[in-house]
Amino acid sequence: MVYVIVSFGLTILLTVVLWLGIKLDPLLSWLISITLITFLAFGYDKGMAKAGRGRIPEKVLLALTFAGGTIGALLGRYLFNHKTTKTSFRAKFWAVVVVQIIIVGIYFYLKLR
Repeated sequence: MVYVIVSFGLTILLTVVLWLGIKLDPLLSWLISITLITFLAFGYDKGMAKAGRGRIPEKVLLALTFAGGTIGALLGRYLFNHKTTKTSFRAKFWAVVVVQIIIVGIYFYLKLR
């Protein structure tokens, strides 16, 4: 639960800074923030795995991905070579991506109607 609070808390804080401080669009601010935090979470988890210490639960990594951090997750997975061979995680990860694509598709379909 700590990882959820910290990761989403940092994401919200960074979003507010980008939105109110730099005057970026709120959605763009969120996407930049969640992408960065997700990338850092994958890197942190890889470091903890190498050190044999406490890990970020996969559910948290997937929640960050689902919340918009897909690009950060993809970059983190490949730059840190993390969670790239575990079949169960890969299946869940790509299921999240497919659901996101469907949601975005529905959004644009409804918006452009």
